[in-house]
Amino acid sequence: MKNIIPVLIFAAILSTGVFFYLNRPPSGGRGTFFQVNYGETVRATAERLEKNQIITSADFFVLMSYALRRKYIKAGKYEFHPGMTSVEILKKLTRGDILTSRVTVPEGFNLYQIARRLEESRICDEANFLFYAFDENFLASIGIYASSAEGYLFPDTYVFPESSDPRDVIAVMHKKMSGEVELITGVRAISRKKKHEILTLASLIEEEAKIPDERKLISSVFHNRMKKKMKLDCDPTVRYGVKNFERPITVSELADDSPYNTYKYRGLPPTPISSPGRESIDAAINPAKSSYLFFVARNDGSHYFSTTLREHSRAVEFYQRGRPNGFKDRQKR
Repeated sequence: MKNIIPVLIFAAILSTGVFFYLNRPPSGGRGTFFQVNYGETVRATAERLEKNQIITSADFFVLMSYALRRKYIKAGKYEFHPGMTSVEILKKLTRGDILTSRVTVPEGFNLYQIARRLEESRICDEANFLFYAFDENFLASIGIYASSAEGYLFPDTYVFPESSDPRDVIAVMHKKMSGEVELITGVRAISRKKKHEILTLASLIEEEAKIPDERKLISSVFHNRMKKKMKLDCDPTVRYGVKNFERPITVSELADDSPYNTYKYRGLPPTPISSPGRESIDAAINPAKSSYLFFVARNDGSHYFSTTLREHSRAVEFYQRGRPNGFKDRQKR
């Protein structure tokens, strides 16, 4: 018995030494970022950690995952600091302490602007986001039955994991939009066609209205024109059709044969042209009661509304061409 005690002490010291040796950070280790992929096993992750000199031993890492009952790691992007041990890294991976980024998508952003903002915020790749935003098979799988996700993603502030799968981002933003539409309409099972029409009209209102109080008046103009089978004559739809989101629209662009050209084609464009917010969605559903058929920008963000073409033409001459022509703005606040 006395001979066994020294052996046990030696074994304990040896095993302790081995633990500290294998648990120690690799020599020359430095802070780094590391991506765990969806469905990746502990073994596969451990081998990549060892290959990237983040841990000393993949075998020890796997053994500790069983010993500590931490066998399930969570996908995402992680940051490891210099001096972290294998056990510390294992705990971080199994807790899911992933890097996240806060991003604000403003009302009126289109898919291209959203994609750029997400990449700038390190959430997902711009090109990959756009690929799935136009992938009709994927979109149908999450309940978007349209040629793209345009208008179906709610503008809001989100916190997403860095290096997210763009499909997850699209699904989250769409779920938020669906909830908002149901809340505003008071209808859970709204038809696909009706939802598409609401979001399309709301996106036009979002682009035209610079002053919140005018949203429902602008909506009334669009509703009145559609009832009379008049073309909507909406500049932002032309801009979307020719993908001109920065500079002024040219005469040739106004004559473009795009289906988004509401100067040439009656009714709503094929899809929304941006991401409408709550107020614009509400305005699309609940327009003001008016007889207005026209509006023109006053160049201060507000609009002048007209019932007749003659009145509208005079307002255009006054505000857009600077010709007094005896016009008096009785709507000016």
